[in-house]
Amino acid sequence: MGLFSFSKKEKIQENRSNSPILGMVLLKEAHPLDISKVVTELETQWGLTVKEESENSGETAIIEIDEYRIAVGLIAAPIPTDEAITAAQYNFFWDNGADQVKKHKAHLILSILNAGENAVRENILFSKVASTILSNSKSIGIYIGARSLAIEKDFYIASVQNMSTEDLPLYIWLYFGLTGENEKRSVYTYGLKDFGKKEMEILNSTKGHGELSDLIYNLAHYVIGHNVALKDGETIGFSAEQKLKISESKGVFLDGTTFKIEY
Repeated sequence: MGLFSFSKKEKIQENRSNSPILGMVLLKEAHPLDISKVVTELETQWGLTVKEESENSGETAIIEIDEYRIAVGLIAAPIPTDEAITAAQYNFFWDNGADQVKKHKAHLILSILNAGENAVRENILFSKVASTILSNSKSIGIYIGARSLAIEKDFYIASVQNMSTEDLPLYIWLYFGLTGENEKRSVYTYGLKDFGKKEMEILNSTKGHGELSDLIYNLAHYVIGHNVALKDGETIGFSAEQKLKISESKGVFLDGTTFKIEY
């Protein structure tokens, strides 16, 4: 079992609203994307019907899948700040991730331009397109800044291959932060807001890191996968005996209010 480990006690600003899903594919070199290969793989591997816009070029492209318009653009330079490097540093799954991200020489901006109607459906589609671009480019990984995620290429592709509506790939969709101080441990989510849900925090628990991470992952999966609206004062659990108290209050690790799960 793994997790994203955010070891610093820093507040993350929660100032996003419904907006296009945006990610940046980190490239080893500034090489144009062969969009035709991407389209072919999307059609053969995923059974999607893809329409290309006639003005697609080597550096920019727009494709249409169902009612969604998806844009890809090459930026022949690294991401200008260290934000992707910092995100990779705290990705527990990516050994030497920060060092790997430092090697990127260019990036592709990938966005679903008209997202905002069905978050699960749109994130599944984004994941399929991003994975296909990763497998058809000289890439290192992908950075999703709005969720503080920097994810290694093979990990992302493998997560998408195993993806289903019953098994959502939350480790490439959400950031899971874990901290510890004086034998007390806390864990929180970052990214649930993009699914229309309030972030969750488990604070000052005596439980182990693995147990806390499993719990918050399962809670997030349940909330997203079943479109559950948690409520202040109620309880939640994964058995008849388990009744975890839910309270809403000002976030400790995130701005705004969050749901605190007592555990």
